[in-house]
Amino acid sequence: MKSVRDHYDEFLGPVYSWILGDFETARRRNEAFFATLDLAPGPGAVAVDLGCGPGCQALPLAALGYDVLAIDFCSDLIDELVSRAGELPVRAVCDDLAVFRKYLEPDADLIVCMGDTLVHLPDEMTVFGVLDDVCEALKPGGRFIYAIRDYTSYVPAGADRFVPVRASDERIFTCFLDYRDDVVHVHDILHSKAGGAWEMTVSDYLKLRLDRAAVDARLMAGGLGIRARMLADGMIVGIADKLA
Repeated sequence: MKSVRDHYDEFLGPVYSWILGDFETARRRNEAFFATLDLAPGPGAVAVDLGCGPGCQALPLAALGYDVLAIDFCSDLIDELVSRAGELPVRAVCDDLAVFRKYLEPDADLIVCMGDTLVHLPDEMTVFGVLDDVCEALKPGGRFIYAIRDYTSYVPAGADRFVPVRASDERIFTCFLDYRDDVVHVHDILHSKAGGAWEMTVSDYLKLRLDRAAVDARLMAGGLGIRARMLADGMIVGIADKLA
C-alpha cells in the first residue's frame, strides 16, 4: 500500500484536475461560497490554503485581496497552481501541510483546509497537531474553514462501496472503499484507453475516519468559536473564528 504522498505523486496528481471535471467550475463554486461569508480582507491580509491542490481555493482568495500562502506536497498540483495564478498574490510551496507555520510570517487572517484534506493526514494526533497550529497561527478575529467527508455515521456495504467519479471516452475513474475501525482503505481505479484497448491501473491508500465533533472540540480547546456548520457538495463544512 502506498503512502498518501506516493499515491498522489505516482498516480493521482497527474489526473487530479481531470477528476475535478472542470477547474473553472470548481473555482467559481468556491468563489461563490466565499462570497456568502462576506470576507473583506484589508490591505496585507494573509490567507493560508492547506492542501491547496491546483488552486481551487487559493485563486479566488487571492482575487478577493488576500496574500495567499498555498501549500501542498504534490509537485504536479503545485505546478498547475503556479501556471494558473498569473499575477495574483499567491506564494506556492511544495511541502507537507503539517509544517505550514515555518512558511508563515506574519500570522494569518484566514486559514482554509478544504477538499477532504484533513483525512489524508497519517493519524488523529497529526490532525490535532495541525489544528493546534491553526489556532496559534490565526490572528485574533481570524477564521478557519475546513471541509471533510463523513466517514463515521454510515458504512457502505456491497455495491455501495464502489463510487463512480468521472468517465470520458478515454478514461474512467472509480473508487472502491473498504471501511475499517478508524480508517477507510481507498482503492482508486483508473481505466485508460491506449491504442484502442483499455488498461487498468490501481493504487490504494488510507483515509482517516475523522469525527467532525473531535475536530470542533480541538478547535474550541484552542480558543476558536464554532461559527457555523453546514453541508456543501457532500462535505461537512465547519467555520470557526478565533476569539479575541
